[in-house]
Amino acid sequence: MNIRLNRFGNGIKKTGHGVNARAVPLRTPEVTGFIKTMHFLRPLTLAAALLLPAGRAAAQTTVSFKLTPPAAQPRLAETFSLRLELICPAEYTVRPDTSTFSNSVFELLEIKKISSKTVGALKTETFELAVSAFAIGVSTFPETAWLLAAGAELKEAKSPAFTLEILPFFDAKKEPEGIRDILPPFKFIPWLGLLAAFTAAVLAAWFIYRRYKTRAGDSAGAETTDAPDLRSPYEKASDALARLSGSGLWEEGKIKEFYSRLSDIFRNYLDGQFGIKAELMTTNDITRELRNTGADIKTVIRTRELLENSDLVKFAKFKPGEKERDSAVSSLKDLLIFFTRQEENRRALAAAPKPGEGAGKT
Repeated sequence: MNIRLNRFGNGIKKTGHGVNARAVPLRTPEVTGFIKTMHFLRPLTLAAALLLPAGRAAAQTTVSFKLTPPAAQPRLAETFSLRLELICPAEYTVRPDTSTFSNSVFELLEIKKISSKTVGALKTETFELAVSAFAIGVSTFPETAWLLAAGAELKEAKSPAFTLEILPFFDAKKEPEGIRDILPPFKFIPWLGLLAAFTAAVLAAWFIYRRYKTRAGDSAGAETTDAPDLRSPYEKASDALARLSGSGLWEEGKIKEFYSRLSDIFRNYLDGQFGIKAELMTTNDITRELRNTGADIKTVIRTRELLENSDLVKFAKFKPGEKERDSAVSSLKDLLIFFTRQEENRRALAAAPKPGEGAGKT
């Protein structure tokens, strides 16, 4: 049994993906039992009991949960797996109830049934949950609801909540510390020479500007205003990316400036295409806004990776090579195409006549 979830855990679609927790007792949907939340950062197994309604207290049934966390600590926006074992009476069939799953940090992507084993009067169902996290640090993974049916009887049990530490997408690279060399003799800065050179450079730039302006005025003739820029946000971003690739910044060793302009091109595109003021937002704010546009999770993750890489380069925490540069440029091109097509499709659907709209007209 494979269950793939819609974006951010809303609803269930049938298709095809741990953390040791506790055992809880079975309950009917209309009865709320007391469940103690269990916190941990490494595998463990716990057990608890849920009570049936008062009229059936004598026939109490226990459901046990065993949750196994991922072997390695999960990272931001990466998919990781949680394994859940549910032990219940053999006459019950088990299925997850994802309609109650709602969390701003974790996204439940997929639930996959691994195995089912019956020993005596008990049955063990093993599931694998595919999850992504969108916040770093220690966060609480919420309870997940499970429905157990035996004929017309339907009951509910909940696996316990637990804590997980989410690591950043990239590790900050630390330089090894050792014995430092003795500082060289102090040298005074030749301010007079620098000031003279700066003045000469300013004068040269002024003369060049005046000459260029005069020639531009002669060629423009009577035209005094620039024509309006009628290019689409995609065309503007593509032209800017082409100019950046041919600017020679990378060849001159200006890596930070190259990545800064790459990030600015994408942020300006988001402003023109969606009205998202990305130049004033953090990477977290931008990815949150893009999730509201209907973009799929893989595209949001690629966007976050591109912006975080650019930030790391700008703050000298990551030094990319030509392979990483080419990958970043290619990723930006793909994102521009995806978001442009997505917006064009949305506008086409909005402009299309609704069924029955033209009925009665002659």
